Amino acid sequence: MSEYQYYEFQALDRPLTASEQAYISSLSSRVQLSATNAIFTYSYGDFRGEPKEVLEKCFDIMLYMANWGTRQLMFRFPKTVVAPSVFEPYCLADKITVSSSKNYVIVDISIQDEEYGDWIEPEGWLAKLVQLRDDILQGDYRVLYLAWLKAASIAIEEGEDEEDLVEPPVPANLKKLPDAIGTFIELFDIDQDLIASASQVSIDKKENTKPIKEWITALSSEEKDYFLLKLATGEINVGIQLINRLRELFKIPKSDSNYDTHRRSFSQLLENANEQM
Repeated sequence: MSEYQYYEFQALDRPLTASEQAYISSLSSRVQLSATNAIFTYSYGDFRGEPKEVLEKCFDIMLYMANWGTRQLMFRFPKTVVAPSVFEPYCLADKITVSSSKNYVIVDISIQDEEYGDWIEPEGWLAKLVQLRDDILQGDYRVLYLAWLKAASIAIEEGEDEEDLVEPPVPANLKKLPDAIGTFIELFDIDQDLIASASQVSIDKKENTKPIKEWITALSSEEKDYFLLKLATGEINVGIQLINRLRELFKIPKSDSNYDTHRRSFSQLLENANEQM
């Protein structure tokens, strides 16, 4: 089989400007480009741009697949709504990383697995994964925890000590996963027994309707004007900024992850997974 690489970028918060589309077009004459999406495919050549730089400049999510065993999913988040520190517990060297620029935080999930050499058609996957970005912005870190499980599995194969790998905070509702996370599990081939093992200490949390009306009355008139101005001037993600501020006022955690649970080593997770087989 010949070499094959696939890059797909998606803009979610706003469409590309004319100058941004011209920049993307300059990277390849064969790009499939629209105001919100760009696809690059290569059988022998390589991408002329730097993927993370292209993501930071123009897009919000990127999927990369190569038939030698690499699958990569990157997210771009505005710094106005999220801080790099919230992602750090889920990082694992060279596999899950977080970086930041002046305006953005980028989370990079990049897994190299020999099993990925069994090629699957790349088209259509990203459309099923875009919901994950909004979920993360809302404080749902289940996909990051599951990515850590896969990354830790590969690290063990590469010689990492199982006892040295200690799990990050365990998110709520790991026992019941939405379609987008199911797609992520399928694409990154995450072991179902390992997920079942990890979910044993995950709390089941019902979806509560936030008492927004009552919360907003606690805002000062100056803060209400501040958020109204942001909304009127077309600033992106104002709703999330407002919810974050209300959570701050009422001391409500931004994430459903359980920080109080005793951290298990990866060897404990594997042992529990093996018992369930």
